[in-house]
Amino acid sequence: MLRVLMDRNGWFFRIFFLTFACIATCVYELATMSADNVFLACIKGLGLGFLFFAAMTALEMGIRKLSFRMFNTALLGLFVGTLIGLVVTESLKTMLDFMGFSGQTVQLLSLFCYLVSVYLGIMLTSSSQDAWWLSIPFVRLAPATQTMKKEIILETSAIEDPRLIELARSGLLDHQLVVPTFIVKEIQKSMESPDENVRLRGRKLHEHLKRLESLEHLGLQIKEFHFPEQEELISKLSRAAKLLGAYILISHEQSQIRPEEDAPTMISLETIAAALKPGAQRGEILTIKIQRLGKEPKQGVGYLEDSTMVVVNGGGEFLGQTIRTQVLSQKYSSSGKIVFCNALTQDEKGNLKPNGNLTENAPFHLSYQ
Repeated sequence: MLRVLMDRNGWFFRIFFLTFACIATCVYELATMSADNVFLACIKGLGLGFLFFAAMTALEMGIRKLSFRMFNTALLGLFVGTLIGLVVTESLKTMLDFMGFSGQTVQLLSLFCYLVSVYLGIMLTSSSQDAWWLSIPFVRLAPATQTMKKEIILETSAIEDPRLIELARSGLLDHQLVVPTFIVKEIQKSMESPDENVRLRGRKLHEHLKRLESLEHLGLQIKEFHFPEQEELISKLSRAAKLLGAYILISHEQSQIRPEEDAPTMISLETIAAALKPGAQRGEILTIKIQRLGKEPKQGVGYLEDSTMVVVNGGGEFLGQTIRTQVLSQKYSSSGKIVFCNALTQDEKGNLKPNGNLTENAPFHLSYQ
């Protein structure tokens, strides 16, 4: 089964810790108070247990806001500072004892030197983390300037698309894909739906998700987001992407996310597949229907099946007809890819040749929109 219960496991451990803390404080209070105050000792123990649990929960929430790299840097700095502090304080104690200073003065100066050493250790480790190498071979801190891959949140249409599995197997998306738990819950609801079509789609989504999880190198992540249940799914996706600074992967170009200034970037599997299709090669013969006149004399304009514009030199006289053309070149403009061709006609021997007096160097203009 999917790792949907991660948050429930977290609450299980929290409740276990709370119970253990209450039992431990009650036992301590009972051991330190007289037998006549058993009830009061239990109440006081429970109160201390709850107070200790609240403090640990607050500390946990604070730590979760820190990045793992920052936490590692601080931990390493604390370790280095502690070692420096131990060396400095022991040396200082020896010197002060030899000079005849009192014990309280020695303790105060030792504490001051220890705190300064810890602070300097953390700050120095933090400032030099780009080039810091540990004494353990082949281990070092990741540099702060290292660019991290952006995470990609999967929408249900992308999970359903079989092309995603093939793309994931390529290794390009390793440790980037994220499935929110509210998407997993939607899939589970679909699997339990009384509507047979919805139930079949839910099973298909579940099967694809399991196949993605089975790819060990992919590192598929399932993350918990606490959004209101009544909120629209597409709104939850948008909010989750903004929180993570992530992209959203969809199957088709159509998006229901409102075009806001801070709207997350949408990546379409259909667009990726279209971009990987081989383009028209120079000299290739294309069959094109001339749908309108071009902006230059004798030019006609048609379209390929993927809506790519084809400008046909000499195709203006074949308006409404389907003709054969020869590719000269292709260019990219603000409106997309444009293919430039010459119209072909047959000579008396049945050989194809450019229409009229056209040459391969006939002029074209990129002013098409």
